[in-house]
Amino acid sequence: MKIKYLKVITVFILLLTVSMHAQYKETMNPNGFRLNLKNDYGLVDDNATTDQSAKLIKAIASVNKKGGGQLIIPKGVYSFSGIKLKSNVHLLIEAGTIIKPKGNVVFLFDSKTGKGQDYIENTSVRGVGGKFIIDFHTLVYKQKQRAVIIRMAKNFLIENMIVKDNYSTYSSIVLTLTLTKEDISDWVISRPTDGLIRNICNFKANPGYGLVQCHGAQSVHFENLYSLGGITLRLEAGADLIHAGVFDLSAKNIINENGRMTVLMAPHSAKSGVVTIDGVSAISSTYAVGISNGFVKKNAPDPIPGYFDNKSSIKNIHVTYGTNGQSRSDQALLSLPNKELYHLFKAWRPENGKFFDGPAITAVYKHNTAYNVTVQNITMKGYPHYNDKPIITKADVRKGKGWDEKKSWLAAHQEDEWKTDKGVAIYDYSVEAYIYKNPFKE
Repeated sequence: MKIKYLKVITVFILLLTVSMHAQYKETMNPNGFRLNLKNDYGLVDDNATTDQSAKLIKAIASVNKKGGGQLIIPKGVYSFSGIKLKSNVHLLIEAGTIIKPKGNVVFLFDSKTGKGQDYIENTSVRGVGGKFIIDFHTLVYKQKQRAVIIRMAKNFLIENMIVKDNYSTYSSIVLTLTLTKEDISDWVISRPTDGLIRNICNFKANPGYGLVQCHGAQSVHFENLYSLGGITLRLEAGADLIHAGVFDLSAKNIINENGRMTVLMAPHSAKSGVVTIDGVSAISSTYAVGISNGFVKKNAPDPIPGYFDNKSSIKNIHVTYGTNGQSRSDQALLSLPNKELYHLFKAWRPENGKFFDGPAITAVYKHNTAYNVTVQNITMKGYPHYNDKPIITKADVRKGKGWDEKKSWLAAHQEDEWKTDKGVAIYDYSVEAYIYKNPFKE
């Protein structure tokens, strides 16, 4: 058994070394210290009946105490929650493994305290031989869950992961920052730094959230991200967070299907740096890209609207029309050129129409005037409107108030045929109802 794992890991590392993006530098020694959670700590494949988090936490501490190394999790179905990574520990999870959390977060890339200059470094969570699965599809709308939170971490990697959701609250992967109000100008890091997140698929995401949410990050690369629903890459710093902002971020091959959009740039009060994205696809999603001005809440610690660096760019955007996009109804209805497509909308039962399913609108919605993002090379397929206008602005939105338009639509469409139970019923991920689709080459 150990020979088998050694061969798999060695080949995996060789492939990884030649293809790794510059932000993350591989520190894992394929011939270094290694533990197996089943053989060394009694992990049991019990179909996630019992919470075995304590075994994993203990094993992580042991690897860290030895100066670092690999911790292998063999294929099985387990329950883990609240797993805090430590420096120089690399979790190697065999492809096909299913993790069903009982708590509201699975993995935390964070320091012991999250304060001062205390941070973890050189750590990873990765599927070996393919993707592992985090499954919390039994949750529903307004129930809260995250797969990964990254805060005070430097040189980190997450790859080869599937998240099965059911429109629950929060994004699956959250990059955030220290919550201190201290002066952080001399800190080594104050947010996730030097990271790589790639080969991640997210299914049934909430329109208000999605796959990745960035409140703060420095020198992080995203590649091969797919989300069914929601927003795939959400570069939206919390409006009430001090020290928020993202800097020197890059992304490649970001995809959204039947969702709200693929990439959102919304700075709020964060003064952010350069973001460079190459390859954005939207399939039956309301937009591929949304770019907005900073929005500052009344009691935000920084009252000045934020921005992204003017050197930021997004290129090679491709959109395909469909009628299953997610939207905020008050925003989408008036953005269509006319009311002829209103009959395609369906209101979500929770919140009485806060979210709608409906037709894709166009490729890019730009609502930013305080900063510039260069947008290049857009192609559109199958759109019955805006074919000559892949980028729309506030000037293209029909006159009226979005909330009034939504109320009018709801008043005229009360029958069940105009409603959808998304976010209410548990989604069926049985073989008959759910066909796993891999949008990326392994």
